[in-house]
Amino acid sequence: MFVQLPLKIGLRDDACFETFVTEEESLAFALNALQTALKHPSGNAFYLHAESGAGKTHLLQAACRYVTEKGQASVYLPMKDDNLPLIPDVLFGLEQTPLVCLDDMDNIIGHKKWELALANLLTKSSVQGHNVILAGEISVVDWSLITPELTKALINVLPIKLYTLHEKEEVIVALQRHAARLGFELPVEVGNYLVKKFSSDLQELLAVLKLLEQATLVEKRRLTLPFVKKVLGHQ
Repeated sequence: MFVQLPLKIGLRDDACFETFVTEEESLAFALNALQTALKHPSGNAFYLHAESGAGKTHLLQAACRYVTEKGQASVYLPMKDDNLPLIPDVLFGLEQTPLVCLDDMDNIIGHKKWELALANLLTKSSVQGHNVILAGEISVVDWSLITPELTKALINVLPIKLYTLHEKEEVIVALQRHAARLGFELPVEVGNYLVKKFSSDLQELLAVLKLLEQATLVEKRRLTLPFVKKVLGHQ
């Protein structure tokens, strides 16, 4: 059972490390190190950065799922969500939580109160032996920091650069892992068809995959190429 996240923020069902695919060997090593840190927390901090669509949110929520499945508390906060009444004070006290994941950091950097609150969180979480994972689109070295406190606190944050998938084969593998997580099999020929007809952008394809999941449940049929073409209207 997952802990109740603040402000009624839930985890996506497909957000787990098993469904994340990378073409970069160096990134695979870095993510293994991150998972090891989650197993044995000792005040580690990481910063995932990449352009939109590379899987930052996926990994943050996967980390939360990973630790909550082990019975520990976690917090995920999207800093760019305008529907949430987020203020800097929301970070105070979170150092008591074994894992804190903050998304869309670009949205708060350059704001003094946010920077001070983040510096406080990073410093106190390290002392408590708890982990923090941040995510944003630009590298830390390109952040326009305005407080020396955050500059100092970021020294011990390990940056991890993510990459979007470009190889068709890797995109299909990712789709297959997501399909397996949803409870059905995605044949390679169906994956090839989806990439050819729609896009190689994984996020767009995952939206199509959700439609196909619903269709398999309603029709109680396996995901074959003729069935997919019928469902999607491409005869």
